[in-house]
Amino acid sequence: MSGVNSIRRHLLILVLTATTLGSLLIAAVVYQHARTELDELYNAHLQQLATTLVRQGVALHWHPDANTALVPDFDAKPLANEETYLIQLWTHQGALHYSSQPATALPLQKQTGFLRRHFRGQSWRVYRADSADFSVQIAQPESARRSIITETALKILLPLVLQIPVLALLAWLAVRRGLLPLNTLSRAIKQRHPAALNPLSAEQTPTELQPLVQALNDLLLQLQRALEQQRHFIADAAHELRTPLAALQLQLDLLKRAQTETERLQAIADLDAGIRRASHLVQQLLVTVRSEQAVPVEETQAVDLDRAAADVVEQLLPLARAKQIDLGFTRLENATVRAVQADIQTALTNTIDNAIRYTEPGGRIDVAVYPDADRAVVEITDSGAGIPQEERARIFDRFYRIPGTRAEGSGLGLAIVKASCDRYGATLAIGDNPAQSGARFTIRFPRAQVPS
Repeated sequence: MSGVNSIRRHLLILVLTATTLGSLLIAAVVYQHARTELDELYNAHLQQLATTLVRQGVALHWHPDANTALVPDFDAKPLANEETYLIQLWTHQGALHYSSQPATALPLQKQTGFLRRHFRGQSWRVYRADSADFSVQIAQPESARRSIITETALKILLPLVLQIPVLALLAWLAVRRGLLPLNTLSRAIKQRHPAALNPLSAEQTPTELQPLVQALNDLLLQLQRALEQQRHFIADAAHELRTPLAALQLQLDLLKRAQTETERLQAIADLDAGIRRASHLVQQLLVTVRSEQAVPVEETQAVDLDRAAADVVEQLLPLARAKQIDLGFTRLENATVRAVQADIQTALTNTIDNAIRYTEPGGRIDVAVYPDADRAVVEITDSGAGIPQEERARIFDRFYRIPGTRAEGSGLGLAIVKASCDRYGATLAIGDNPAQSGARFTIRFPRAQVPS
């Protein structure tokens, strides 16, 4: 599973991206929180130092006139290097009595409590506390504080940063493990023989892959049915072609043995008729194959059903007149369907041609085209012998002809009509001629939505 569209690569990228961004977000939050907490901690330390010195000075009865410098002595160590702190003791008269860093002459701030001061190009965090006898001022350069806080925060963040490659490895292992069922299914399909169309087993398939397995099984079932139909079609076609080909061979032999001009002309006429029948059968076979294939949507167009029916009737009118059949329209209204023009004409041609073949001379065939709600309807009513109820389910089978039928035909016409109807979601029904003996074929196509 590699390539641009690799599921594994896509999942790894998503997981690693989410993990990295999540870790960085957490690190940023922790870093900011650590800086805030440490800053508050150092502020508390400044305040604690100042308060302790005040109390210690009171306990020693320190006097600003004393010559001894007060040196702080704490039981607890400071949180940072004491050299970063500036400790000053001031008299209430504003005289500096003691400084831990004499070189830094930071002035005494005016009010007690915390204050930020800029002194000689450097920012200081200062805290002042007063006693009855003196003032204590503790200061710390903010640059030193930031350096210590940053160093401490980075030590806290180090495990978060180091976990990213560990999480990446775990994610890779998890994705690899998670895709094993898909790889197993892929290998099972790849190892199959092309003729093996039995369904795939879904017993140990994860829930997420069961819809895929079900879809593949449905496809295999459809393919199996299609191949079965194809085998039957080839067998039927071979059987049906055997007779006309044998007849052509016989007619050719008769032509070769013809001794008189009359026999020769008769043999030529029979051979010509046989060739036409064989050609018609082959043409019907090709149309049958095409009608059973799915039609791409982009090949369809809006087809005027009434105009297509009028063209077909005009083409078949000479054939109907040759049998003295009255062929015409009883109703012709505009109705539009979405299909391939040739498919609609083929379906109408085969239906009307079938009616002409099975209608006795002097009979009548009525054609009606009209819209009905969301359907476009075609009715073809003939005055023939009709179709027995028990035969109506079989007349759409390929190469089937009603026993005792004398009309010529290949037995494919109505099969083509049925396949075309199924192709476009149309319904095909057979009924009786309500006026007299005969049959009525009713085709209902879905109407096309034509913009006004």
